[in-house]
Amino acid sequence: MKNSTIGISLLRALANEGFNIFKIDQAKKIAKDNNLNPNYIPKTLHYLLKLGWISRIKKGIYCFNAESGFGTPPHDFEIAAALVSPCAISHWTAMHFHHLTDQTPNKIYATIPTGTSVPRSIKQHYVFVQTKKRHYFGFEKTWINDVQIQITDLERTLIDGLQNPQYCGDFQEVLHAFKTAKDKIDLERIVNYALKLDTAIVKRLGWILDKLGISKGLRQLKKTPIKGFRKLDPTGSLKGPYNKKWMIQENI
Repeated sequence: MKNSTIGISLLRALANEGFNIFKIDQAKKIAKDNNLNPNYIPKTLHYLLKLGWISRIKKGIYCFNAESGFGTPPHDFEIAAALVSPCAISHWTAMHFHHLTDQTPNKIYATIPTGTSVPRSIKQHYVFVQTKKRHYFGFEKTWINDVQIQITDLERTLIDGLQNPQYCGDFQEVLHAFKTAKDKIDLERIVNYALKLDTAIVKRLGWILDKLGISKGLRQLKKTPIKGFRKLDPTGSLKGPYNKKWMIQENI
């Protein structure tokens, strides 16, 4: 049987089983279940790659392309989850998901625990931000193409902006996100998140909530001890007035 015939039969069988991302072992099993010789599968996949009908996500894992005419090409979130596990869609991508930004990021951002293996040949379209294992929390699940994907909840998404605004557009975009989310924030949750992470984040959060006219949780944030002033925008330069109430240098 020629590669083209086997390839079409394989893709049809995978699509019928609901696969849009598949491992080579899964392809071999599907082939065997459909009376195709599994020994031909590696060569067949190579042929399908040359045709552009499938793409290699990473070693041993493939996905459908629209050119194949079979199945549904996977969502970017699905590809991110297939590239690195565990991971949670986060930062600017999560801001867009939660309708906190008017801009559409040109990259997919995801958070992973420190030490998680990331493929060397990772596509530039995907950015994986490492965090300490004890800081890997604050997620919800969403369905994408019948697949459950982990994504940071609204409060963790905002907190991530205070820690790494460079992965959220910039700090002005983070401030815009807070203003947009003002009436939707679970204040108890976001305060608890900040207290679990870093005192600088605590003070930045207090400063922003104060500016937004939100009083709940401010007392707990204000009484958290900190030595010295912290920049409001952690990526900005050392400039601007000092806010003694929040021990923040307003460098925006």
